[in-house]
Amino acid sequence: MMDQAALEELAREIACKITPGSRLFLSGDLGAGKSVFARAVLRELGVKGSIPSPSFIVDAVYNSRGLEIHHIDLYRLEGSPDEMAFYGIYEVLESDAVVIVEWAERLDDAALEKGTFVSIDFTCDSMMREVRIDDGSMAGN
Repeated sequence: MMDQAALEELAREIACKITPGSRLFLSGDLGAGKSVFARAVLRELGVKGSIPSPSFIVDAVYNSRGLEIHHIDLYRLEGSPDEMAFYGIYEVLESDAVVIVEWAERLDDAALEKGTFVSIDFTCDSMMREVRIDDGSMAGN
């Protein structure tokens, strides 16, 4: 179980393993900490300034340390193939960019073939989270 500080530390540790083409797929309930996790990864990758939630723009793009980084938030989308194509999600996932996806469970299985899956859930104590990491495969490993 983790509090917010521990969640951010875990995100920073994972960020240290990111290389071009890496994928982080985040899932969990609303308010569980997906955005906190994503922001900690982005900070560790050198992103400066404000990092707003991309829930209304869907895909925020950053360039840092020679990496193109897409922070995608699928909260407002249903996950239909037409929606994903409209927002260019499939194209981004086929690129060499680093991609962090919140609400990744809205992607189809084909889009989730390669990456690290992080599930963040509340525990009975709403200040603590249970975090599960599956696969752990990052590009280049």
